[in-house]
Amino acid sequence: MPVEVLTREEIEKIVEDKLKKLLSEMRIQEKIAELKSSTSKLTEDVSRLATREARPSAHPLVTALAKDLGPLADMLEIQDTKDSVTLRPKARLRELDFGTVKETVSQHGGSWSSQRRMFIVPKHLSK
Repeated sequence: MPVEVLTREEIEKIVEDKLKKLLSEMRIQEKIAELKSSTSKLTEDVSRLATREARPSAHPLVTALAKDLGPLADMLEIQDTKDSVTLRPKARLRELDFGTVKETVSQHGGSWSSQRRMFIVPKHLSK
């Protein structure tokens, strides 16, 4: 039975070709995973925006706070409860931003609750 003998260069070439093919396939898989991840995030963002727009009209206090806070409102999770409006930082606020939010909230009759880690503005005390 004949046996084919390969030279060292031929073996190296075969191995090199296989590695190149494998690496190119892996990059494609990485790109697909990245695309799936970004698509998932975009879907969540669109859903969140649609939910935000679909809500019934916000309490005037929520609207006033969001207007007074401007871009800082995007850094806060603002919830309208039965008796109050709560503003919870989505991430740690810089000292200057925290001070600005605290001042704005206090103008509307609210304060920071260190125990609950949120700003609370009672509806009956707001301007």
